[in-house]
Amino acid sequence: MNQLVLSALKNVIYGFTAYVLISWSREFFRCLFYRISVGLDDSPNRFFPLLKKSPIGYVDPVGLITFLFFDFGWTRAPLIDYLKIRKRRLLLFSIYGIVSSFLLGIIYGMVSRFSNSPVVFNLFYIASKWSFTLSIVSLIPLPPLDGSRIVLAFLPDKSYEWYIKFNFYGILFMLGLLVLWILPMIMHPLVIFITNVTNFIIFGNW
Repeated sequence: MNQLVLSALKNVIYGFTAYVLISWSREFFRCLFYRISVGLDDSPNRFFPLLKKSPIGYVDPVGLITFLFFDFGWTRAPLIDYLKIRKRRLLLFSIYGIVSSFLLGIIYGMVSRFSNSPVVFNLFYIASKWSFTLSIVSLIPLPPLDGSRIVLAFLPDKSYEWYIKFNFYGILFMLGLLVLWILPMIMHPLVIFITNVTNFIIFGNW
């Protein structure tokens, strides 16, 4: 019984650390790519806050729990002033978040592959798998995911304002799908596929 509790506690610690690692690093590279693309003299902080110094700032409790239990989830979205940001920049900002997660999945996988420490291996294995998962989940066009902002960038002005107004209900819809067990069933095949991709990067076999 004690070993079971200790094993569960270890998994939670690994999971929480990996979650913080993928969420803060994702936003760091997102802001970096965005800043480079729009020009160094045009600060992105006019449209959304500075990169939060505390990595905990990007922790979404529900997203963390779903990662721990189902191997998929999401992170807390940065606050954006949708009425001020240009649509092209909103599109770039959203795409960079998805690209950052994918690249981090590869990087973390390589770290895990060449690590000699069991702790580092386990941590970065989880971080690699969850980064790949986050890059795919982010494509779903529901707030607070990047996919919703990509859709938003292509909407006409009237629809754009309507979408912003009902932005909050996206997370409620996702919670409903989660409670009804619909989202876990939909995501299960994808989680298996991403696990195979991660294993291929780290172990060299499918």
